[in-house]
Formats: sequence, structure tokens, C-alpha cells
Amino acid sequence: MTYHDAMPPGQPYGIYPQQNQNQQPQQQQQQAQQAFQPVAGFHHQHHQQQYVNGYQNGHPQYLQQSQHSQQPQVPYAQSAYFQAQPTFDSNNPVDLSNYSSKPTTSFAHTPQTTTAPVQFVDPSFLQKQHVPPVQTNRILPAPHSMTLPSPQLPLPQISRHNQQIPLQQIQQTTNQHDQQQRQYQKQQQQQRNTPNQHHQQQARQQPYSQPSQPQSSPHVQTQQLHQPISRQNGHRPDERLLQPQATPAERATPRGPGRPPSVAKLSASAQRTGHVETLPLLLCVAEDCFAKAHAAASGIARSMSDSEVKEYHKMVATGLGCLEVAMNSNKLWPRLEARLCLRYASVLIEETTNIMEAETALTRGILVCEKHRFIDLKYCSQFLLMKTLFQRNPRAAFKSLDTHIMDATMYKHAPWVYAFRFLKAAFHIQSGTAADHHALENLRRMASIATTRDEKAMFVMVMLLEGLSHLNTMKDDWINRVQNCIAQAQKLQFDDAAHLPQLDVLLLLLDLACSLRQKSHRDAAQKLSVLQSKLEELRNLPSWSSVSHELLLPIRRVVNDAAPTLSRDTEAVLRRGNGAFDYLVLSALGKQGSFAMAYIFNGIVALYKSTTLGRSSTIWTEAVRLLEDKNSGSGPKPLPDALAHAQWAKGVSNYAQILVGLQAATLSDWRKVKACLDALGTAQQPEGFLDVLTLYLTGVFRQGTCKLGEALVIWKDPRFAMDRSGLPQNNTSHIISELCILAALNRIWIMQAPAHRSDGETAQLLDFLRPLCEDNPDLDIRITYNLVLASITLDPPLPINQVKQHMKLSLNGAQNTSNTHFLSIALNIMRNKLFENVVGEQALKSARAGTAQAKKSGNLLWMSVAEGMLAQSLEQQGLKEEAEKTREDGTRLANEARLRTQVE
Repeated sequence: MTYHDAMPPGQPYGIYPQQNQNQQPQQQQQQAQQAFQPVAGFHHQHHQQQYVNGYQNGHPQYLQQSQHSQQPQVPYAQSAYFQAQPTFDSNNPVDLSNYSSKPTTSFAHTPQTTTAPVQFVDPSFLQKQHVPPVQTNRILPAPHSMTLPSPQLPLPQISRHNQQIPLQQIQQTTNQHDQQQRQYQKQQQQQRNTPNQHHQQQARQQPYSQPSQPQSSPHVQTQQLHQPISRQNGHRPDERLLQPQATPAERATPRGPGRPPSVAKLSASAQRTGHVETLPLLLCVAEDCFAKAHAAASGIARSMSDSEVKEYHKMVATGLGCLEVAMNSNKLWPRLEARLCLRYASVLIEETTNIMEAETALTRGILVCEKHRFIDLKYCSQFLLMKTLFQRNPRAAFKSLDTHIMDATMYKHAPWVYAFRFLKAAFHIQSGTAADHHALENLRRMASIATTRDEKAMFVMVMLLEGLSHLNTMKDDWINRVQNCIAQAQKLQFDDAAHLPQLDVLLLLLDLACSLRQKSHRDAAQKLSVLQSKLEELRNLPSWSSVSHELLLPIRRVVNDAAPTLSRDTEAVLRRGNGAFDYLVLSALGKQGSFAMAYIFNGIVALYKSTTLGRSSTIWTEAVRLLEDKNSGSGPKPLPDALAHAQWAKGVSNYAQILVGLQAATLSDWRKVKACLDALGTAQQPEGFLDVLTLYLTGVFRQGTCKLGEALVIWKDPRFAMDRSGLPQNNTSHIISELCILAALNRIWIMQAPAHRSDGETAQLLDFLRPLCEDNPDLDIRITYNLVLASITLDPPLPINQVKQHMKLSLNGAQNTSNTHFLSIALNIMRNKLFENVVGEQALKSARAGTAQAKKSGNLLWMSVAEGMLAQSLEQQGLKEEAEKTREDGTRLANEARLRTQVE
């Protein structure tokens, strides 16, 4: 800041102005230019007094040659001293009528030179008016260590003709004005000051209300002015008295050439407030909003209350607004700008559908990163950009990913090669092409890199992904491919580096699922026991958190100090480790989900044990309870991620409910089936196999409760439609394909009833299903198809040899799968087709075997049918008493089955 804001022009260098009043006028021009050169202190003998033209801020005002001449700066200590706040003394009023906020050069009639002596006010008046500086601990340079007069006290101004004004006249003139001034200030403060402003004003006045006691200086009451005082009765105050004290930053800033030397401020309290840097404040507010919203996301995802969702969106919108304002700031250094673009785009991708805006922010950040070589932020921004691109153009995303993979491979940035290749694998899974050649080739490239770099956990994870991809296919050699992947992963079972809790559990789950799909239930029971032991071992493991769903795959650290590729800003994808390894962050099955999946597999294995009839429903109910537990811990996460996790848990829970309903239908417990359907009806099923599976359970319920017409309508639903290749329309899931085949077989069985018989439609369906079922990789589908062909009546009927062939295939398949329900149906159909009205021991053995297997299955309908055929065989053998008792049991079971259908 220039001289004008540092101290009044023409400041004298002695205590009293009379010390230098007789100097020669020819020295004025030279001394006016040298008076305030920056020096360490004042030297009295080297400076001469100038002629005084007026008083300003308690010091004589001297003539200047040019109003617009540039003034030199003064030392900071002097500037701070002379900028102290002016005060008033009501006991010694002064004349304010001729005060001016401008320098003395503003007086038009002021003579430029004069030799007449200047008469000053008596020095005792100055001593009476003296008030010490506000900050008494300042070290002020002064001549001969003598005390300077206080700048806080306004002194009377000398007239334009350099005549002395009597003190009595000065006091009389200002008494009335001071009273009016105090009245005006009181009114203004009462009307305009808020309570907060009043407290601030009191805090500012506190240092002035308790001044230190100077030598021979009486205590003076001071008053702070906040509003300009209007001119009344020809008197007006000095406008500089209303100006606030300049800050050090303002004193150091030079004044522009067009700005007047002194400008009246609007409010002293407003100007005293220091400048607040808003950029850190905006960033803190944004992160606080995101943290608060993410902490409540898990609860909101379960309840989905409108008010909670609205509050969540409000918090996210506030945070995004703060980030947007911060991004538009011109105070961003390059790395902060790149980080802001990355953070802003990541929130947009996670929380909103503003894909184009996110791409714009990421593109801006990538340009900054390329300019300043921020490789870590560049890779992370490209990673997010591929996610946004995949949402609107998957083919372009795959091509761009290949380019980024080539670049990372060329620069030997192996962590980012893994990251981009895993992202590509995720895109293939979302596209339903996980088992395609390009997807498998991508996984094999990762396995090769992991083998070369000796990263065993990474190799196991890649083998798991490839095994899961083959498990979802309908190829003939799927079992060999899956078993090969499991064997490749298990060969590292004795290496500690290959063992992670999530990887061990996922590997056991994959092996168990493979055995279940093979219908190898004995092996499945053994593998289930191993899985349960492993889960009990890992239940209380600290490294496997119940809250987090992250899987950290170790990667050998690549040292590149010149351009680091990993940092705290990449922790969402790649995370720095403490030792020789960094980590690739993946989202995997959590501890709660692992236990739930183990419960579901346990129930499926228990289905094939005749000694555990109904136990599977209890196990699946426990899985539902575990998944719907609201007290289970969950860390902070965005609402879409929380919704995805909640939907996954709800999907697994619904699947368990469907399994409970299907087993209840096998046991003729239709009331329980209806309860399961009611529970499923309250939850909206997303489009997919769960939706079709729920529809299938509904058809089973209608058919089992003797509502064949409604069941036939359900089996003809478009969701069960298939093309000639056996694939369901608009879906390629093998689960839905199997459900469509089962729906068509149920239609054939219903059309055997006289009320719904249709030989033409039956023949058409059989021709359609024959190529799909005879060579189907699922053994249960083949068994069901052979049972239907062995039991139905066609026109013309099938030859007896074909019927025997179908019965043989179904019976052998039921024995291989240990399915008691299939076995009871096959034996009873064989008794009906081959030993009807046949007398002999073989016919009786067949009837007894069918009855025994029906009792093991627990199905009341087939139990009543088996008892009736056994009674008929006994009667033909001459065992009438036993036949009568058996017939009564069959009738009782049939009546009970009929009563169980009355659920509506």
C-alpha cells in the first residue's frame, strides 16, 4: 500500500510542531520529497519541519507539490502505528466542521509557500487529548526514544489563513455536534444492529474501553462509529474517522493510479472481517455431505423410504454443487484440478445418470494429467471413463480398453494391466458373453502374467473366474473345463501366498456347485463338510471383515519414483501396501453372503437324504433369516452400491423362498407353498430367472391344487416360450431354458385329463421337445422327459418296447441321482404299465417297491396312488385282509391330500 494509506502526509518528526516552525521555505521542496524515505528509524537532525496547512488524524498536515505524485513507502512498524483507530473525547470536544478526508492539496485557496510563522494549539491540549495506542507492545521507531503523540485523537484543524483558533471556541463549537452525534449513533445501533452485530461491536470496543495508563494521560472514553454521520448545522465529521483500520495485506498492496487517496467505507465491522478462503471450505463441505449420505445408505437401501431417499439425494446434490463451484475456481493448482475432476465424475457415475457430464469432467482431468504427467490420476480417470463409455456404447468401450491395455503393457505398468483386464472381464460378464473366446482369452492372458510375475493369489482368482464362466454354459464339456480350472487353483493349496479367506471359500463353493450340477450327491456331501469346516475356521478371522466386501489381491510393487502410478487417489482401484506388495481392489462375496450360500447348498444336499425329510426347508429358512438381518454390519457406501448389495441379498433370499416352496409342493404342503408365494409377491422381482422361477412355482401351485385350467394358462405364458434351438426368447440363461422345458412337459401331463385333452397339441409339443430333452446335459431334464413319455397315452400309442426303454432310462437316472421322488414315480409308472392285472410275485414286488419309495418321498398324492395299486395286487394274490387295510390307507391319504389343496 502506498504512502497515503500508511500515514498522513507531512508527519512531523518531533513531539511538538513548534520545534521546527522557523525553518526556511526554500528547503520545503527538497524536504517534502525526502521526508518519508524507508529508513530503519527517524534521525531528528537530518530532517526539517515543513509548513503546516492543516491537521489530519491528530498530526499537522503539510503542503505537497503534486496531488498525484507517487509517494514512497514507510516501514511496517510506522505504518501499523499511524493506522490506529481514531477516538473521540466527549469531555474535550473538537471542531470537526472543517475536517476533510483528502490531503491538504485538495484546498483550492491554500497558498503553496509562506514565510509567516504558524501558530499552533497549546501543547497541553495535546497532552490532555492523548490516548495510548491500542497495541501498547508494539516497537515503534521514534527520535531519541521520545513518545509520539497518539494518532487516535483528532486535533483541531488550522484555518486556511493559518490563524490560531482559540480553544474555547473549539470546545463550544463541537459540544452540540458531539451530543447530536451520540444521539444519532444510538438510534442507528438500536435500529440496524442485530444481536450478533452488537456482540461483535462490544468485542471490538473492549480493547479501547480498558486502555493502559500513559504518563500524564487521563482515561478517555471512546466510541466506535459504524454509520456515516449526516451533515447537520454546517458541521460534518472527517470521513476518515469512519474508515476501518487497514490490514497488513492492504498496506502491502499498492493503490491503483485511478483510485482516490481516501475512500469512505460502508461499514467498519464488515471491513475488519478477514478474507476467508472458500475453496478448502467447499471441499470439506462436499466430503462431509458425501460421508453423511453414504453412512446412511445401507439403511435407506433396505427401507427405501421416500423421505430418506429425498434427504440422501439432497445431501449428494449439495456435495456435487460444492464440487462444481470448486472446479470453476481460478485458484486450482494442476493436481487439485485433476483430483477434483476425478472425484466429481466418480460421484456422478455412482449417484446419477449424467453420463455425458461425467465424461466431460473426466476428459478435462485427463488433459491436465497428460500435461503435468500425473500418471496415477490419468489411469484412474481412464478407468472411470471406460465405465461411462460401456453404458452407452459397449463395443467402443471394448476397443478403448484394448488400447489402454496395450499402453499399460508397453510402459510395463502391470497393476494397471490387471485393472483394465479385470474391467474387461466384468464387461463380458455383464454382456452375457463370459464364456466367449475373447473373454476366455482375456482371462488366460491375465493368468500368464500372474505366472510370469509369480503372483499366486492373482492366478487363483483368474482360474475361479474362468471356472464360473464355464459353469454357466450349456456345452457338453463344461464339466471337464470347470474341473481343470479347479485343479489349476488347487495345485497351489500348499503355498501360503495363494491363500486368502475369500478365495478359499469361493474355490470350495465352485467345487461344490460343480458336484451338485453333476448330480453327484455323495461327493457333494463330502465337499459340503469341507466347506462348513472352513467357514467355522474363518468365522472369527480378523482379516476377513463382516462389513467390507472388498477382496485385496496382492501385486508385486513396481518402483517408479519418477512417475508413480499408484497413490491415495487410486485407492478405489489400486491400493498402496505397506510392504513389497500393492493391492488390486475387487468387490467379492462377503462373510454374510458366504454363510448364506453355504446354507443354501446345505439344503440342496439334504434333499437327497431320505432320513432328512423336511430338513432342507429349515436350513433355507435360516439362510433367509441371515440375509434379512438388519443388524448385520455394513460399511458406508453409495446408495446405488448399497441397493445393488441389498438386491443381491434379496435375490438370494427369494431363491431360498422358492426352494422352500418347491419342497413344500413335493410334500403336498400347499398352504406353505401359498405362504411362500405371498412372501415373494410382496417383493418386486427383477426380470431374470427369479421372475420366471416364481412364475413356475405359481404354476406348480395351481396344478397341485387341482386348478388345471389356471395352471395351463400359466404354462403357456410367453416367458416360457422357446425357439427351435431350445433357447428361451429374449434370454440366453440355461436356467430359464430348463424351466421352459419343464413348463412344456407339465402342459403335456395336464392335457392327459379328459377336460383338457388335445392329442394334436401334445404331439406337436413332443416333436418340439424331443431334440431338446434326449441329449440335454441336465440329467434331471432327461429323467422327467422319459417319465412323461412312459406315462402318457398317445394316439396312436407308443410301442411297448419304447415305453420300456423310457421307463428303464428314467429308473436308472433316478437311482444315479438318488432322487427318491423320481424313483417313486418311476416304480409306480412301471407297476401301472407292466404289471397291471398281472398275477405273480414280480407284480407284487413292484407294487411294494413303489409304495416304499412313495413313503420316502413324502408326497401324499403318490403315496395314495401306490397304496391303491398295492391293494389291487394283494387282492389279485388272494390277500384280501391286507388288501383291504392297504386300500383304507390309500383312501385316507387321498382324502388328506384333497384337504390340503383347500387353501383358498
